[in-house]
Amino acid sequence: MPAKTFAYLRLPLASSAVAGWLCLAWSLSERSEAASAAFLGYSWERLLLAALLLLAALVFSAAAIGARDANGAEYLGRRLSQWLASPGRFWLAFSFGCAILLVAWTLFFLPAERAIGLLGPAALYLARIKPLLLFAVLFCVSWLPTLLAVRYGIADLEGEHEKGKLRLGLLIFGLLLLGAALIALTGLGLGFDATIWNAPGTPILSSQVFLCLLATALILAVALGLWRRLSAGKKPADRRLDIGLAGLVWLLAATLWLAQPASTTYYSSPPVAPNYQSYPLSDAYNHDVIANNVLIGEGFRSGGQLAIRRPAYALFLAGAEALFGGNYDAVIAGQVFVLALFPAFLYLLGTALHNRFSGLLIAGLVMVREVNSIALGDVINTSHAKLLMADLPTALLLASLALAVVGWLRGSPRHWVRALLVGGLLGLSILLRSQSLTLIPFVLLLVLLTWGWRSAWRPAALFVLGVVLVASPWIVRNRVVMGQWAIEDAVVSGFLANRYSFTPGTFVLPFLPGESEGEYYARQMGHVRDFTLQNPAYVASFVADNYARNQLLNVIALPLSFQLRDMESHARELPFWPGWEGDLPLETILPIAANLFFVGLGLAATWRQARWAGLVPLFISLGFTVNLALARVSGWRYNLPMDWTVLLYYAIGMGQAVVWSLLLLRKAPGVNRFLARLKPAHQEKTKRTSHPLPIRKIAASVALLVVAGFAFILIEFFNSPRYTPVSAQQALAAITAAHAEGSSVAEVDRLMDLFTAGRLEAISGRALHPRYYRAGDGLPDRDFALVAIMDFERISFYLVGPEPGGVILPVDETPVSFPASSDVFVFHCGNTLDAAAVIVREEDSSLRLLISARLENCSGPES
Repeated sequence: MPAKTFAYLRLPLASSAVAGWLCLAWSLSERSEAASAAFLGYSWERLLLAALLLLAALVFSAAAIGARDANGAEYLGRRLSQWLASPGRFWLAFSFGCAILLVAWTLFFLPAERAIGLLGPAALYLARIKPLLLFAVLFCVSWLPTLLAVRYGIADLEGEHEKGKLRLGLLIFGLLLLGAALIALTGLGLGFDATIWNAPGTPILSSQVFLCLLATALILAVALGLWRRLSAGKKPADRRLDIGLAGLVWLLAATLWLAQPASTTYYSSPPVAPNYQSYPLSDAYNHDVIANNVLIGEGFRSGGQLAIRRPAYALFLAGAEALFGGNYDAVIAGQVFVLALFPAFLYLLGTALHNRFSGLLIAGLVMVREVNSIALGDVINTSHAKLLMADLPTALLLASLALAVVGWLRGSPRHWVRALLVGGLLGLSILLRSQSLTLIPFVLLLVLLTWGWRSAWRPAALFVLGVVLVASPWIVRNRVVMGQWAIEDAVVSGFLANRYSFTPGTFVLPFLPGESEGEYYARQMGHVRDFTLQNPAYVASFVADNYARNQLLNVIALPLSFQLRDMESHARELPFWPGWEGDLPLETILPIAANLFFVGLGLAATWRQARWAGLVPLFISLGFTVNLALARVSGWRYNLPMDWTVLLYYAIGMGQAVVWSLLLLRKAPGVNRFLARLKPAHQEKTKRTSHPLPIRKIAASVALLVVAGFAFILIEFFNSPRYTPVSAQQALAAITAAHAEGSSVAEVDRLMDLFTAGRLEAISGRALHPRYYRAGDGLPDRDFALVAIMDFERISFYLVGPEPGGVILPVDETPVSFPASSDVFVFHCGNTLDAAAVIVREEDSSLRLLISARLENCSGPES
């Protein structure tokens, strides 16, 4: 055996020696308190700790010096190899080392508050023994891989392919560090712009990453073992295995997300009587109102606005509420089952771009992060699966788009149908979040880089055609009803105009008296255009700052600390939430550097394995961020549709490190078989031979996309309003038929008299989000009358129908029942925010009358 066989032992010996001396210096850097000092200002406990570290430093220093000679390293290696020859002895030593590493790491990084809660008074000793704990961590990190190497030997990373990944990964890592240095020097992305410094997305803890790594290895080992037995003799790239694992990911994600209780957020209200359900607020409220307008035949509208935003999500939500009715808990559960496809698609994407380990790891990280989002809804203002928000659905659609583009680019440029369908998928993304619009040139650039101009122009044209077929009918519809070529409602233009100023705000600018939606839209977009032309340098500066800021925040959402805080403490104690001013705590420097290394390694691995197709997620991130930067927004939930792209490359980088570890130890039993099963499914070879144009398939695809694009218009055209203006006869009949529960006959007669005298008006519709509040209850700091704090008891709900608006009914007691999304008649004397009475249709179709506690307010003279 060559004398250099065990030369690698010099590294763990030297690192252990250096760790011993450094930890000894740390232990002696501060003297003990005077009351406990025994010798040279140190207590006996400190001296004993120093003696242990000194002994370790001396022993490993001597061994490291002895191993400098090749014969010395060979001698130490042979003795260690002989000692580890026994499998029982080896696994005992390895398991003991893993246990020591886990305990030492946990105690070293356990924050003082958690340590006191877990250990009580014994936690006071942790600060004293931290040098010893650090030495134990560094010692185990150095020697556990060494034990494996001595036991099984170290193989070379054969082939230029793997070495090329390492070189390219280090190059990209260096470029990322250079970019970080430039950001620190120039301040670009660190608040150069005057807009509000929004926070990163929901974080993920380093401990959660570690658990995901363990779970990924365990699940994959069990799944591959079972598959090997069930499919003996079949190819290891059988796609049924990937479909099965994707189904497992979907089921686990849905189970975990449904099991995590949701906190009250900015987009939801806490459960209150009479139904004790959490109802939507803010943007979620708007989505729900539009969905119910679709269900009752009023079309895609919100209040008096005829053009709305995110029509694709409104249609999805209308379908869910048609299925589950006013049971919002069931609607949320149904949405969760759909959104659980997100990590399943990411598994398929990670597997296609790298291997099954990376695919399962990114799926696990996204699952855990979404659990964090649901749990931290009252701490971090973001969006998650249990809110009626379009952000996570957009992430799901963009992940499916990335998977489709990767498959398209890896195939032949003559797959015309794929080009059309990929374009249609992007068109649907635009109708879900208009920010997807800027992805078009980035996908076209990828097509051009992959196939070259001569082969790319036809599939590129078909891709654009697919986008147009799905997205353009909605744009034309808005042109007809609003008078402007627009994807979203006019309010968005008011928000954008507010941002294009020297003093940007966060709200929309008001309408002028008598101004229509189209006139408002034209005026605000005109302001944006004029401001840009007058101040091009200023606009370019804030666009660049917000672009850099969004990309920076995507990285900040990765693990930021090795401290073992709980999730809420992590979000509250680190200076990134609710807003970040650009400062980096010392504890975040090393984790961020590690994050950049793995992201760089992931980019290198996907490039070497899939070339331009491997950069599809990167291009999605870059393209989507263009729109955010032009809108002068950053962070918060704006990034959520594409912040998974950085997490994907991070997971692939970790997966590549695992592959290299296995390649180095491939002499160990079972490792080669495991590596073979990690390989992604068989990739289709590019076929450049000419073949007949698939006219029928193209025609069917075009027809499918046309139907998808015109679905919104067809729904509006064929639907008829469920509610119509209420006649006097209908109102009197409803009053007569209703049972006045809790109301005296005199009150009912009084209501009848007021209506017949013309002092009351009657309207009908669907009551959304019924809430009961006592006097003094409500949600503070909300500019929304239906949840505002008031000095009287009331029931509030939003009425959708021919005369939409908020309704507040003063009452004396909690209503026995008021089904959500029920049919109602509302009686008011000029203002529904002070209703006189409400007739509710119960679930058994009976009518029940609720009379205002302040009915006398409508007793004035006839109008």
